[in-house]
Amino acid sequence: DRHKMTDAVSVFEAEPTNRALSAPQPSLAMTMIERAITQGSDIAVIEKLMGLQERYDAAQARKAFDSAMANATSEIPVIKKNRRVKFESRKAGASATDYAYEDLGEIARTVKPILGRHGLSYRFRTTSNLNEPVVVTCIISHRDGHFEENTLSAGRDDSGNKNSIQSIGSTSTYLQRMTLKAALGLAASEDDDDGDSSQDPD
Repeated sequence: DRHKMTDAVSVFEAEPTNRALSAPQPSLAMTMIERAITQGSDIAVIEKLMGLQERYDAAQARKAFDSAMANATSEIPVIKKNRRVKFESRKAGASATDYAYEDLGEIARTVKPILGRHGLSYRFRTTSNLNEPVVVTCIISHRDGHFEENTLSAGRDDSGNKNSIQSIGSTSTYLQRMTLKAALGLAASEDDDDGDSSQDPD
């Protein structure tokens, strides 16, 4: 029986490039693991079976994530640009700045219900070490466990009369908006493509 169990593992490993397709169904894999434990199979055999199950689960979770993302992003409309920035440049001869953009709140109001219907959610991870750029990572997660990350960094926004906390907050807000848009593949046409985070609302 121990040899048969080893042979079964070998069959599942025969085509490594197609493991996600050739891996056993969860019920079969768990049955084999339980049988291997009951029969006192070598720990190496049990570990291989568990590894196959983990790879299968990961492949299924990735497949579910991709499907959910495809469905969700197809439903997300063009985000309404609810903010406008307009001011004269302090530089001699430079043209005035005038553009519209969607703030983080507007993006969230638009995408959260849609993502939620498809089992998706997002969160941000921010780091701001002394004398280093602000780094923001947007993490898109699916209820089945798969997640993907998108990271951007930028210097602190020291424009105006911001204190150190406000300067970090301004850059963080800008980067959250940009990483979320990038992660979801949202269009950025007519956005603030000069990258001026100083105009983001606190």
